[in-house]
Amino acid sequence: MFRVLQFSKLFTAASSFRGHLVIKNFCELHLYQLLHRNQILEGSSQIRLLRSSACQQIFNNRDSMSSVRQFDRTTDLSRFLIEIGTDPKEARYWLKNFKSSVESSEVFMVVCVENDVMENQALLETFSSSISFLYRNCMSPLIVCGSGSKQTTFKEMKDACIQNALRLNDLLERHGAYTRVLYPGCGVVTGESLLHGEPGNTHQLNVSTEIIKSSLASQHLPIVLSYGETAAGQIFAIKPWDLTAQMSRLLQPKKVMFINSHGGFLDEHGKVIANINLPTDLATVDQKCWYTPEIINTMSRVNQLLSDLPTDSSVVITSADTMLSELFSHRGSGTFFRSTESIHKYTSLEGIDLVRLRLLLDKSFMKSIVDSYFEDISSQIHAIYLCESYSGVAIILKSERTHVPYMCKFAVTNRAQGQGTGEMLWDRLIQSEPRLFWRSKTDNPINTWYFKKCEGSHNNHMWLVFWYGILDPNLSAGLIKDAVSRADSFVPNGFITGIGSDDEEERMGG
Repeated sequence: MFRVLQFSKLFTAASSFRGHLVIKNFCELHLYQLLHRNQILEGSSQIRLLRSSACQQIFNNRDSMSSVRQFDRTTDLSRFLIEIGTDPKEARYWLKNFKSSVESSEVFMVVCVENDVMENQALLETFSSSISFLYRNCMSPLIVCGSGSKQTTFKEMKDACIQNALRLNDLLERHGAYTRVLYPGCGVVTGESLLHGEPGNTHQLNVSTEIIKSSLASQHLPIVLSYGETAAGQIFAIKPWDLTAQMSRLLQPKKVMFINSHGGFLDEHGKVIANINLPTDLATVDQKCWYTPEIINTMSRVNQLLSDLPTDSSVVITSADTMLSELFSHRGSGTFFRSTESIHKYTSLEGIDLVRLRLLLDKSFMKSIVDSYFEDISSQIHAIYLCESYSGVAIILKSERTHVPYMCKFAVTNRAQGQGTGEMLWDRLIQSEPRLFWRSKTDNPINTWYFKKCEGSHNNHMWLVFWYGILDPNLSAGLIKDAVSRADSFVPNGFITGIGSDDEEERMGG
């Protein structure tokens, strides 16, 4: 009883000082544990009264926190667009998509911050700004901080980790976010360590989500340090990856992000590898010269994690200063891992749900396909590459004039674009079709992407004609003539108005 009263007094004193948020968090946490775990004094009226009073103090900040989350949304959006450099419609789409799919009491994203960020003041400032943006827009992340990297003893590592977490806490507080640092030994992470001192494997690492969920319910961002506690009370270090993976399996977030100072994986030319599709790319690992044992190991671990997460969840490795552009733009900025769906190849319309395919085409182009479209192409089909969920399609027709396959339609939904489906579908085309040509209206926003994919093009001011795999330069004239002479497959002025804006679906195709 004495310990409970002492903590209650300490909490009451600390909560009156806005600048002592760390002390307040510590007292809240331990008071919560004492009040809810003390079974012996459960029947005491004094304990019940104290618990009611303390819990009211802990959670009575919701109104003020809600006002913080409304803090200067105009400034937020302006800074957001300047930093990301993305289309406002695209930004709104992702904000709407993420916010609508996550409850306020759920973890939107588990973020593992590597030591090179935690120990760099500028990067930590940028990271804090991005996290606070998510906080104000009701997308609550859980942050995992690792052990210090420059220390030699276990105590030095632990102390450095705590100091880094406190620095992060202070920066987030300055940006208007409320946090709760979950210190080593607070009961969130338990297990038995195989190695003493150094971060190592653990037997049955257990994570209690009770305190995490209570933090989220009171609109505090949880900051978890990568340490656990044994049954005997011994503190041991955990590899940040292991803790992040375990947290993610329990909380089932939309995103899992590993934040560092340098960004995603690089290929042999020093360019960021934008997308890795799992388990597909693991099966072809020996065909890429930029794969290293470290990359292969990471891919295997991510593949195991994705298999335990919802199908629309993803894992990203990116830098602290490109975190928001990775989240809120189709182009991304880091290495994006996703579980890929199957892409089926058809040589006829048999076995295809034409109602779903028509809906995909109509929404992707924001125009209505003519009623006779499928009947018109049925005898001309060379191949149809269709994603299993009908989120993307490439319709390839025969060309009697050139004998080069003609891509009549390439369509991917907006959501699928952000998940890398467009690139995945295009990779399948390149593997299966050594030669291809297609056309696109000159005002189509996807043309920039097409220019990167083609080996030749022609502009007649109405149509852009693209091609790849054509070795005979004399053949290009025939391709251009064939492409521009084809009839339009859309209803004249048949624009779809029911969707309303590109926030729902964005035109992608030609």
